[in-house]
Order: sequence, then structure tokens, then C-alpha cells
Amino acid sequence: MKSIAYYLIFFIFLLVIVLPAAIVRSCSGFLPEKLDEESQMVKPRELTVSLYVTSKKRIEKIPLEEYVKGVVAAEMPASFKIEALKAQAVAARTYVYKRMRSKGGTGCSLHPEADVCDDPTHCQAWISTGQMLKKWGIFAFYHYYSKISQAVKSTSGMVILYQGEPIDPLFHSTSGGKTENSEDVWGNFVPYLRSVTSPGEESSPKFIAVKQLPVSEVVSKIRQKWPDISIDPQNPEGQWEVVERSEGGRIKKMRIGNRIVSGTEIRELFQLNSTNFKWERDKDKIKFTTIGYGHGVGLSQYGANAMAEEGASFIDILKHYYTGVEIKKMDA
Repeated sequence: MKSIAYYLIFFIFLLVIVLPAAIVRSCSGFLPEKLDEESQMVKPRELTVSLYVTSKKRIEKIPLEEYVKGVVAAEMPASFKIEALKAQAVAARTYVYKRMRSKGGTGCSLHPEADVCDDPTHCQAWISTGQMLKKWGIFAFYHYYSKISQAVKSTSGMVILYQGEPIDPLFHSTSGGKTENSEDVWGNFVPYLRSVTSPGEESSPKFIAVKQLPVSEVVSKIRQKWPDISIDPQNPEGQWEVVERSEGGRIKKMRIGNRIVSGTEIRELFQLNSTNFKWERDKDKIKFTTIGYGHGVGLSQYGANAMAEEGASFIDILKHYYTGVEIKKMDA
């Protein structure tokens, strides 16, 4: 009996300690590079993306569908429902397809020889398989990579069209319950970027956020932004007033002292999560409470996942967040 127990302990030791360590060492040594090499092998007639990789300061040619995997992995939590990941994949493919120079697109304005870059503030975020491994860890990597690959493969070639043309598929993390009209954020009317309800986003870690800033810092930032403003440095918030709200419920315009400013300007000035905010005085600080995260236009990622949890398909999701669109296979 003792010998059986010893063998059992030894087996458990191998299974729990030695084997995982060996896997981590081997995979961390060659897995990401191998996957990257295989994924970047271009097949005849396969569409490729000219991607400017910021960390390497160079352009890389990547097969379109492999590029989409990297965008989905970077832009949306891999733990989301598969239909939400599919919706993100189609949006990511549409974004780059519209900009591909081989298809008559304008390319990346920051890097003229590239179709897109991996800077999320300018184009779309993108990560390599090696970066995915670091992000998720060795054990989660296989599950998440397989899941994202399935989402991309099952929507292969599909793009979002409005009146026969690829759209600009804007998306954001969390709308806070309702998305925004494009003109309420940037001033230009886009027919497929209309305000729609987006329930079920409460699971987002940034659904509600609180940020406190010293009154002196608030006053300093305001005066730096608008040097000619008239404001009480002891009680600045007493001279604040919401003038206009958007259809999505966010602050479109507000009065600060003797000036009318946009909610977007205040969000950027104080680095708030969204323009859906309120404020209150708390001793020597001003407390901002925001609802939602991001500009609020287009697809809400947490809203998409909530729809998927309720049984919606990726097409249902995309047609909800982008008004009047069609989902079709693109021309090769």
C-alpha cells in the first residue's frame, strides 16, 4: 500500500509541477514565434494587410484574417461570448478593408505606406500571438486563441455595408445604457451611427467610476485651457451648469463661468471616462462620477456581450448598433 501511495504522490508531482513547468519553458521559447511565422505566410490570392507595428517601427505584411485575430484579441476581452467576438471580428475586418490601399482605400494617415497601424488611438489595436501569450498566460492562451480563431473563421470575409459601401465601424467599451449620435460627439451626421439603447452593461468594470481632483488643480486646468475665463477659484463648481444633453444622455454643452464649453472638452481636460458625468464638492476636492467608458458612438462592447448572453447573433448585434446596415461577404 505504501508503494502505491508513493507512486501516486510521484505521479501527482509530475502532473502538477514538472509537466506545467516544461510546457511553459518550451512554449515561451518558441511557440509565439512559430505561430507568428505560420500565420504570416501569405497564400496565393490571399488579401494582406500592410500593418505598421509601432514597437518595431516597421511595416509588416499580414494575411487579413490573421490580422483580424490580433485586433479582436487586443480590443475585446477574450472571455466574452462567441457571438460578441464575431461581431468584433466583422467590425475589425470592415475597418481595415475600408482603408486597404489595394482596394482603393486611403491607408493610414500617420504612416502613408501602411494600410493601418496598431495604435488604438489612431487606427485599431493589434497584438501578435506572442503578445497574446503574455497577456493570457500559457494555459488560457490555447483556449482563448482557439475561441478567437473560431470567431474569425466563422465570419471570414464578412464586412458591414451601408448603401453598398463599407462603414467606419466605430466602437467603444461601455455606453452606460445608450449610445451616442455621431454629430453629438464630433459634429458630423453619419446615418448608421445613431443613438440606440444598450442594456445589460453593468458587468463592465468601468460602468461607474469616481474621480476626485483638488479644487486648486481643477481651477488651474480650466485657466490653462481658457485663459480669459472668469471663475471663482474658491467655488468653481458653483458656476457650472449643464446647458444641453445629447440624445444618449451625455453632457453636450455646459456653462463654466462666463464660457460655454463642450462635454468632450471637459472629459479630455480632466481625463474622465465619458461625457456622462456629474460633480459635487467634497471638502477641498471636486468629485466626478462618470457612467460608461469611451466616446459612446457605435458598437458598445459590453452591450454586445450582454446581447450575446441573451441569445443574439453577431448579425443581430451589428444591425442593432449600426443603423440600416447589411452584413455581406466582401469581394476577394
